Amino acid sequence: MKHLFRKIAVSQRFSEAEQNALANEIDALKVAIQTDTNVNPLEVRPSLCAMQLYAAAGTQAKEEVLAFIHSIQNEDFSSPWSEAIMQLSASVFADLQIGRVGSVLEKINDQKSLTKAEVNQELISSLSDKRLSGLYENKVDELGIDFTVQILPFPLEVLDPRIVRVAPGKANELHRHAHETVFIFLEGKGKVIVDQFENEVNPGDFAFIPRWCNHQSINTGDTDLVFLAVADFGLTGKSFVGNYLKTARMKR
Repeated sequence: MKHLFRKIAVSQRFSEAEQNALANEIDALKVAIQTDTNVNPLEVRPSLCAMQLYAAAGTQAKEEVLAFIHSIQNEDFSSPWSEAIMQLSASVFADLQIGRVGSVLEKINDQKSLTKAEVNQELISSLSDKRLSGLYENKVDELGIDFTVQILPFPLEVLDPRIVRVAPGKANELHRHAHETVFIFLEGKGKVIVDQFENEVNPGDFAFIPRWCNHQSINTGDTDLVFLAVADFGLTGKSFVGNYLKTARMKR
């Protein structure tokens, strides 16, 4: 994991809020090192406080931290970071992750029911449910693409089940994304491509879509291919550092 923070910094995948917070905290770290004072641990994340402790170990360590600060502030990554800085930056990445998914983890460990329903019907749905809402659709005849995506009417925080309908003889786009998914086939017949693998599917079949694999669903029948795609988008959408929707955008 020690390479991830540098990779994200090089590609500038921080959100605007993260970018601003990091800029302020790194500036405070630089001032503290240059003036031989201590950063305020209530204003600077623990991982950057650890960098100040490392900088106090000696001249070389101080130069390594200042070089790290220069890289971030000037977006100059022409020089490699030391092994120690790479390890310390992994803690910065971990702090970013906690900032993104911390509220979800807190609720998991709080052991309190998150049921918000007021009537029993709010906890059940079906293919004919009028509460299903359209999320995405695309039709490109020359590419053989014709499908729609609907979301279920549940207030989910981690899982993100979606109803996908692919028109007869058509497909969705070949694409990839950070969330892992299980397809549950309900109607029609078709095939699923996962990287170099291809499988035929029928009602009652399940298909596994690993993270970041290239995948596509193709309708080989004469009726709609309908399946429920259950993903952990609510978690990966928060934990992925960068523009998640851009990475998950359908590819032609």
